[in-house]
Amino acid sequence: MTDRVVDRKVTEVSSRPTPGASAAALRGEVLSRASPGASAAAIASETVATPWPSSLVDNLLAESLAYPQPPIDAPAFLVEVLRRDTASSAIVATGMDAFGDQPWPDAQRGVFALRHDWAAPLVERLEWQTSVTRLASGNESRQARRRVPRRWLTYRVGNARQTDALVADWLADHLGQAALWPMPQYAVHMSSAAARGALALNVTNADWQHFGPLSANLRLTPGGVQGWQEGLGNGRWVLIIAADGWQVAQLSDVQSNRLWLTEPLARAAATGSTVMPLVWGSATDPAGFTQWVPGMVGGNVPAQIQPAPLPNPGVLSDPWLDEIPVWPDGNWRDDPTTGAQATITRQDFSPADPWVRRDDPWSTATFQRRYLAGSANAIEIWRARLWRTQGRLQAFWLPDGLAPVLRVTSEASPDDGYLRVSGEDVSAFWHRPAACVIAHPDGSRQHALTSICHFDQGGVLVLRSGIDQWVPVGSRVIRLVRCRLDHDAVDLHWHSAALVEITLTARQVPEPRGNDRETYGEYAV
Repeated sequence: MTDRVVDRKVTEVSSRPTPGASAAALRGEVLSRASPGASAAAIASETVATPWPSSLVDNLLAESLAYPQPPIDAPAFLVEVLRRDTASSAIVATGMDAFGDQPWPDAQRGVFALRHDWAAPLVERLEWQTSVTRLASGNESRQARRRVPRRWLTYRVGNARQTDALVADWLADHLGQAALWPMPQYAVHMSSAAARGALALNVTNADWQHFGPLSANLRLTPGGVQGWQEGLGNGRWVLIIAADGWQVAQLSDVQSNRLWLTEPLARAAATGSTVMPLVWGSATDPAGFTQWVPGMVGGNVPAQIQPAPLPNPGVLSDPWLDEIPVWPDGNWRDDPTTGAQATITRQDFSPADPWVRRDDPWSTATFQRRYLAGSANAIEIWRARLWRTQGRLQAFWLPDGLAPVLRVTSEASPDDGYLRVSGEDVSAFWHRPAACVIAHPDGSRQHALTSICHFDQGGVLVLRSGIDQWVPVGSRVIRLVRCRLDHDAVDLHWHSAALVEITLTARQVPEPRGNDRETYGEYAV
């Protein structure tokens, strides 16, 4: 007898299809075990528990696949969750890439492989710790308790992509554990495509200082100090994000236009792919997300990462006056604010007016300034400036913006000791000891300490320190006040790789009278 030829076989439940049934389409609600001889063009099933090795399927769609066996030959393999992969399956799983899990032997290292949404700035926080004690005289005793600031990054996720919704599951698996976190502010882009197995990546404007090794885990052994060699724990690792997925790679050398790899590239990367350096970090704070539509979320993810390398102090060129540096004025694009504050003790024991006492005899006003760093050199200068200030520890001079700008009416020599100026309400604003910036018409500047101001055929501003050059007519005089930062945590808002916005609040401190101290704590870290 001849074999039966069936053009179409539709069943509600098919537990074991017959090997000789040549069906053009085979659809079933439950297919528990596919036979070797079932040559089906398409299998659409809800659950496939264990497909057999010889099942040749052009398109296999499954909601859950617990354990795929090695010789599966399928052009497209789509799964929702794939927790385990075998070495011989050669399957690139989208769910596995989104979760950040890696096959053995790298399964212990989690990677936060989600893009930052540049619609919101990337916030980098440097957090020092300072103890400030106000003395009876009104001065301050400041003590540093942390030499190296803690470093935080706050990522913004939610680019209207399906993979961003997996960040909640990724945090649930890696919250409180060490993982590798990318640095989007130091990202570079590939200038040409790299094939699979390539040993170099052609990139644009890579800085070797940003692609440094991870923190080393040094230990003393009988053979010497170990752990400083670049390897799995402290090598130079990068994250490569392309349109079709992501991968990690270890660098052997960094050049301005090329990144050399220690091992061949696992998958091809197209032109324009993003390459970001990786650092150790951990997410300890809970993150909240807004669910826009099913499968798409948005929110902020804070993570504490390893400290940044020490900045180069040689990039600073701030002038010094009375042994403290002079800071530039902030950007007046957004209105700066000034707060008039004082330490008040209030005891409301009386049935009528309360008893009020002021505890500090000096002004403790605050000045909020916003600074913009628009180049890599300006960003490095601000890092060195903040590192030298150490949060609330060190003092600096700052233009207060309250006193009117004075104009020099008569040329002054370095031996005069005073400046003849003109301006409104000169004596009202310049009667206290302070400092000033003398801006010459040619753009040069010099600084001096000021005393009082009185009228003698015009305004006369008395100087407490000498000046180095002649002051020509028409020079501007800007008042400076002695300040310190009012907070230990400084936020750097990265709008792009070359634009950083810094918002600072400075508090005015009194003139030193011999009993103010700035020290480091015995157990400062």
